[in-house]
Amino acid sequence: MFSVASSRIRLAEADTVTVSNDDDSPRVLVCGAASGAGLACAEAFAEAGAELILCDCDGVELTRAADQLGAFSCFCDAAAERSIDIFAEDIGRLFPSVDVLINAAGRGYVRALTMMRMSRAILPLLRRGSGYRLIANIAPAGGFASRDSIFPYAGSFASFARLSDALVEQCRGTEIDVACITPRILRAPNATSRWSDQLYRLDRVDQRDAAERILAMFAAERADWKQRPPLRDRRA
Repeated sequence: MFSVASSRIRLAEADTVTVSNDDDSPRVLVCGAASGAGLACAEAFAEAGAELILCDCDGVELTRAADQLGAFSCFCDAAAERSIDIFAEDIGRLFPSVDVLINAAGRGYVRALTMMRMSRAILPLLRRGSGYRLIANIAPAGGFASRDSIFPYAGSFASFARLSDALVEQCRGTEIDVACITPRILRAPNATSRWSDQLYRLDRVDQRDAAERILAMFAAERADWKQRPPLRDRRA
């Protein structure tokens, strides 16, 4: 499921989009970029020619990803509020603004926690930008069982979606959109008992598909951004 909650006010005349980068490339900050959905998003935006800021608590894999993608990287433990504050302060000194924030750090309830903390810390940088900007929140993979989390509701998709909705209110009146990406809930093919705990299953978020959807959503609203052609086309 790919849902978008919009906080923007559409103006009668389109705003002139100005990007601080010399080559008009958007600046994309990916939280949880060392692996999983975060890395997939970083790869997709890098291939399209965006400027990347990557952060993660896994320093080794973060460095590897940054070297591979030619990106700026900085360690950040998104589960620690002080670490996020220090990271946001450092990024604010180095970069004038951010165009896209992708929240993909942590598992279970930690993902919801890091999503709110990181978004709150980076919102000032998003507000410094101009034109269409985007916060993309990717829900963690998981299930319904209480054993999946010590705080079942806090780790639920309902909680994650409601926190994303709260971000919409903070962005209302700006050109910042909030997208919430969660797995679909499907009927389990082998469910036979009405009391079975397998009546439903989760269709996991496909990492590359989620990355391409986020990229396409942003690119559709930033028509001035001249993306690089796909790698296979550049090789032809």
